[in-house]
Amino acid sequence: MYLWEKFFRLRKFVRYLIFIVNILVAFALLTCYLAPRIDPRLFWPGSVMGLAYPALMILNGGFVVFWLFFRWRYSLVSLGLILAGIPVHTTFYQHPTQQAAPNSSSIKVLTYNVYHFYSYLEGRKKDASVLNFISEQKAQIICLQETKLQRKGELNPLKMKPLFPGIVHCQLAHQNPWGGPVTFSAFPIVYMGEMRFNDTQNLVIYSDIDTGKDTIRVYNCHLQSFGINDDEKTILDSISFQDHQLDEIRQVFRKLKKGYLRRAEQIDSLMKHIGECPYPVIVCGDFNDTPISYAYRQISKRLVDSFVESGSGISRTYKEKLPPVRIDYIFHSPHFRSSGYERHTVPYSDHYPVSVYLDRVFDKEPL
Repeated sequence: MYLWEKFFRLRKFVRYLIFIVNILVAFALLTCYLAPRIDPRLFWPGSVMGLAYPALMILNGGFVVFWLFFRWRYSLVSLGLILAGIPVHTTFYQHPTQQAAPNSSSIKVLTYNVYHFYSYLEGRKKDASVLNFISEQKAQIICLQETKLQRKGELNPLKMKPLFPGIVHCQLAHQNPWGGPVTFSAFPIVYMGEMRFNDTQNLVIYSDIDTGKDTIRVYNCHLQSFGINDDEKTILDSISFQDHQLDEIRQVFRKLKKGYLRRAEQIDSLMKHIGECPYPVIVCGDFNDTPISYAYRQISKRLVDSFVESGSGISRTYKEKLPPVRIDYIFHSPHFRSSGYERHTVPYSDHYPVSVYLDRVFDKEPL
């Protein structure tokens, strides 16, 4: 009898201990929900919680299932928090639904961080698969980031342009001596400009494009990255808290802080610029931030995320050693309706390209 009593007391203690852990994990998920509302310039560590969102969702879902078999009332903690976060979840995951097919007047937009065309240049094999892929998409507006901007050869934008069906104009800008973003358009570019930021090579270029029916502005963005190298990613994957690792971990967090602070400034500048634009806008590019972030919340307050409107699944766009995150986007003003959102799982870069069809909605008032 005494042994059974000890067993039941131990089981009760373990159950309460697990419940306390559940409370902590649920609280961590709550901080994820709040992270996009916190300006990193006021409290940057809160922004880091956005990176933990996928893991925290899995853990809270696991606790829901666990408590259903033992104390179902305890499952309400994580279940209630998960249900309360539905608006957040839809930026990360979209249930597949039947979408309206694009029509003949739809504009196809493609955005792609090509990572310096490494797949073309690697080993000097000159494998043109990445160029062939872009050509096969037959997009009318193509926004590329981290291009090579070579003066000679196929990677020269003027040489690339004839490879892409229908493309007649392009705009480029050097973010360093050898590379930068390029915007290709099947429609005339009537005006072009740049947004450069202090103390960084990252920038935004914008093109006013005459579609024949009206003028739109396309922003091609490459916002501040964390700059975390492969060795530092490996350290994060296998933290042992040895002395030599602690210094490297601190260096990683310094880079995280720098990335969040600079992106906050960049997104505020971008949104101010968009607010002064007289035309409907399309905003494409590599934002280097997840949907659970201050940068995403600022832009989604004014513009529509084409993935949320017409995508499905998770749409992971960065394929390296990170959680399944989406950091490449196509946003648009409410003057457009999107359809056919697609994330292309091609192996030519450390990013996956994204494309979508946009149709003009003419009954919308200017922004």
